[in-house]
Amino acid sequence: MPTTNKKLQMSTEDYENMLLGSYARWCESVTINTREYQKVIANAKINKWYLTEYAKCEAEFNSLTQRYEKLVTAEDFKRCYNNCTYKMFNLRPSALLQEIKKTPTVSSLKIHDVKISSLTFNQN
Repeated sequence: MPTTNKKLQMSTEDYENMLLGSYARWCESVTINTREYQKVIANAKINKWYLTEYAKCEAEFNSLTQRYEKLVTAEDFKRCYNNCTYKMFNLRPSALLQEIKKTPTVSSLKIHDVKISSLTFNQN
């Protein structure tokens, strides 16, 4: 059975670049600022989760296309692949993201000898 990149007529390097681009776009979709984005894209647990879920999408793609390998074009495969992998944008590992997105709280802050208490300060 041909690999996914063979079906899509892509080199291994192009395929890996496509996967990295997809991960980067997904990270953008689950964050609201640059700091969160950097934390999410660099997080090993989230990356592992993403690759596991992405592999499920690719397995679905391969299951759908295995009997048509000699009957359809690479463009048809790409459309099917996009439909299968686009589902990633509807998935989020909420527990892992909450670990990263926690806003630190401070019980009080002193500015020019004026104490401000009971506020949550975003330290991004």
